[in-house]
Amino acid sequence: MNEMVEIIAVFLLSTVKFVLGSVPLALGFGFPFYKSFLVTCSGGFLGVFIFVNSSEYLILKLKERRERKKIISPFKRKFTRKNKLIVQTKRRFGLLGIAFLTPLLLSIPIGSFIALRYFKVKKRVYLYLIGSVVFWSATSYYLYKPLFNAIQNYFF
Repeated sequence: MNEMVEIIAVFLLSTVKFVLGSVPLALGFGFPFYKSFLVTCSGGFLGVFIFVNSSEYLILKLKERRERKKIISPFKRKFTRKNKLIVQTKRRFGLLGIAFLTPLLLSIPIGSFIALRYFKVKKRVYLYLIGSVVFWSATSYYLYKPLFNAIQNYFF
């Protein structure tokens, strides 16, 4: 029963926060590589599926709202510092760069929204984000493993 709760916790955390959340949690629970890989990847896949589909809906609603506001009161587009940073990242790295950074820095919900916002082909977004989840699940396990071993040897 306790093991099932651990698996569910890692799985649910993997849907939102990946490299900095679920993989260290799996290592903290003492999961071996194959178990950590399967649970974090399946949670990441579910997160990508949920947030890409919800981002598509959200983008559609934002577009409708923007068009409605244009009719009532047209406004001039503002280029803020944040908008410039997002556009520069898109131009410099493309979908591959956004997918690469999603599990590591952006988190799956924000990365899915940005990827779908700027790259309209949904199948490509799925493919790149899922590939990134698989890559970071295996890589982060082996990056965190020596750190966890050192902590266990030092404190326990």
